[in-house]
Amino acid sequence: MNRRTVVTMIAALLALPALAMAQDKELSTTQTIHIKAAPDAVWALAGDFGGVARWLSTIESSRLVLKSKNEEGAIRELLRMNGTRVQEKLLEYDPGRMTLTYTYADGKVIAKDYFATMTLKAADNGETDVVWVGRFKLLDNPPEGQDEAALVNLYAGIYQKGLAMLKAKAEAGE
Repeated sequence: MNRRTVVTMIAALLALPALAMAQDKELSTTQTIHIKAAPDAVWALAGDFGGVARWLSTIESSRLVLKSKNEEGAIRELLRMNGTRVQEKLLEYDPGRMTLTYTYADGKVIAKDYFATMTLKAADNGETDVVWVGRFKLLDNPPEGQDEAALVNLYAGIYQKGLAMLKAKAEAGE
């Protein structure tokens, strides 16, 4: 091997950790909405971990497959409108603070190291502010066309549509 080949190989090897770290960059989105309904009424919808299909339009059906109520460790199975299935695990559930955190457990995930938290806060006039935060990383072998910006935009869109539907259902008293 000539010197140039050796130098090129060493440079490539040294670049691998940087490439791996770049792909493991944590991404996030935070979406909020103001809902003209009481926090308890909004929590009745948003806090029903197994019943997310009632208000999230990208989900055809949802059901608890581990545990029978909203409690840490519960797992829900979601059938998405595109026909894929995913399971999500409830990591934190605090009805007193009106917050829940979940992650992917199995199935057709669209990101790795995914953690989402939804928090409801009382606002003026007995209304509710909802904050939905997602943290995630690009898959090791993402689908074609999915880069970091596309993944952030995907989750932002899902959260925005979900919050809009949650608002509509809560304000209609459903």
